[in-house]
Amino acid sequence: MIFSSIQYLLFLPLVAILYWRTQGAARLWLVVIASYFFYMSWMPVYGVLLLVMTTACWALGLALHWAREKSPGLLKPLLAIGLLANLGCLCYYKYANFFISNMFGACNWFANTMRVPVPFATWSALDILLPLGISFFVFEFVHYIVDVYRGEKPVTSWLEFAAFAAFFPSQIAGPIKRYQEFVVSLRKPLPWSSQLLSEGGTLIAQGMFKKVAIADPIGGIIYASFSAGAALSTADAWIASIGFVIQVYCDFSGYTDIGRGSALLLGIKLPENFELPYLAHDLADFWRRWHMSLSYWLRDYVYIPLGGSKGNPLQNWANLFITMVACGLWHGAAWHYVLFGCMQGLGLIVNREWKHLLKKFGALSAICNTSVGKWCGTVVTMLFITVTYTIFRAPDVPVGLNVLQAWFSGSAGCTLWLPIVKSGVLYLLTVYSGFWLLTEAVKSALPKKPETEWKGVYPSMVRYASWTAAAFLIVAARPTIATPFVYFQF
Repeated sequence: MIFSSIQYLLFLPLVAILYWRTQGAARLWLVVIASYFFYMSWMPVYGVLLLVMTTACWALGLALHWAREKSPGLLKPLLAIGLLANLGCLCYYKYANFFISNMFGACNWFANTMRVPVPFATWSALDILLPLGISFFVFEFVHYIVDVYRGEKPVTSWLEFAAFAAFFPSQIAGPIKRYQEFVVSLRKPLPWSSQLLSEGGTLIAQGMFKKVAIADPIGGIIYASFSAGAALSTADAWIASIGFVIQVYCDFSGYTDIGRGSALLLGIKLPENFELPYLAHDLADFWRRWHMSLSYWLRDYVYIPLGGSKGNPLQNWANLFITMVACGLWHGAAWHYVLFGCMQGLGLIVNREWKHLLKKFGALSAICNTSVGKWCGTVVTMLFITVTYTIFRAPDVPVGLNVLQAWFSGSAGCTLWLPIVKSGVLYLLTVYSGFWLLTEAVKSALPKKPETEWKGVYPSMVRYASWTAAAFLIVAARPTIATPFVYFQF
């Protein structure tokens, strides 16, 4: 079951109605059962995997808390067990074939080069199907285990922890939750109100529009450009790369909007995951705005434990580079994801040194802080993002390099522009951008209040009209088959 399917649009209202008609343990059981039903509608057997991992991590959290008070010497062994179990599970399902195939490839290359006979000339891939969302809930389990090890209180109720681990609005593709905030929201959800319905409905409509009306049509048009042997003109290569930049943002942020809106209908606020990332002034700013829950997780559980910004410059560079390589590998078991992470790591290193240079030269810093300077920074940042996302989107490194090479080939012709114009996606993207700019302008003109106190940026009639218009556009643009979200594969 995916968010953009008819099944989900029937499933969510039913769960929300039952949720507000129950309370206490019955409500928790409803959340857990609904979440497992949502997850197991794809492949039932992996619901068992999620249940086992959830129970093991919950028990380990209690054991860590007990060890802190009774036997501190067991803390590190228990932490090691928890990390090895969770990361080992992730590595088996996600990276086993990648590691083994590359090991066999290296051994065979060595044997052929040295003319040494080896008993293993061929290798068959293991029959492993990647469980949906495993990268997300494993990272949540690691966060939980590490935080309890550091002294945070564990979740004593298995039911609450099961709801945290399996919560269906964020189960498949995030955002990555922190258990401390989530459990508080679970115990004391926001009260039901017309405002809650309005905010949740707006997020769902916005997410559906971005996914179905913008991301899916663009994805279908540029798909063939990222296939092996594709002959691309310069214009087609640029359209394919920029098209994917638009597609992945509308697809992933659309998923997040639907997830956050679904959670709000249950009185629970999920963390924000995007903050206008394509308006970032530099690469570090981009990663503070893009997939924010992953960026914060990498900062807290990879970068800082490695040493963060402490030590000499070479150590700082190594910490940044390793963190971003881990980010690339987190996205998938393939060399183009590793290359993507390496490029991001090198980009952040250059970005850091550039900032150090600006501190030494006040005049240059003043120029960069002007409006023109900031917009130039945004353009350079987006060009770098477009290059790296081209590698990210390609099925392998050679295909990605083929698209980038076509940027500068000078080859004439353009086959993608007409399908994009005929699809109407440019019109829809313009309408959405205009509506967003108007919304932001109205918000900035109103007094700032806590989110739960907003009475709505627009009158009810305008909001309902915009929902209706979005619904018609979604139905008009909807493909015949519901397309999975890009981040489902991670």
